[in-house]
Amino acid sequence: MTETTNNKELRKANGDVFCELKRSADNAFIYVNWIGIQSLETMVMGGNQVLTMLREESCLAILNSNRELIGPWEIAVNWMAYKWAPQAKALGTLYFAHVLSHGIFGKRSFEKLKPEMEKHFEVKSFEDEAVAEKWIRLKLS
Repeated sequence: MTETTNNKELRKANGDVFCELKRSADNAFIYVNWIGIQSLETMVMGGNQVLTMLREESCLAILNSNRELIGPWEIAVNWMAYKWAPQAKALGTLYFAHVLSHGIFGKRSFEKLKPEMEKHFEVKSFEDEAVAEKWIRLKLS
């Protein structure tokens, strides 16, 4: 993925990519792909990058993929719910499509976050990224 304002890779100190972000060509959504094991620090860094992209150009939807995520991330649920979500909403985001991780721990983390996110966005979870994108495009049509 090339480094531009529309595409970004975030790396851990050891050089491993932990998050890929890409704005769709038509600005319908920002795609966020979480990779590997996440910490509060990586989740905050990724979330802040989404906010930076929203400040540069607002966008109505986030397609948040956990397909490549490993393990739980509930350490970041409070930050996502009470810091990130209100800011994303204030920047114009209305829809949050979440693609579930394969593992039970990632799914449990999302189940803890979902009720809080629903206070700010219309939220729907998916098993497949293509179906999540179709839902976003249907909402925006």
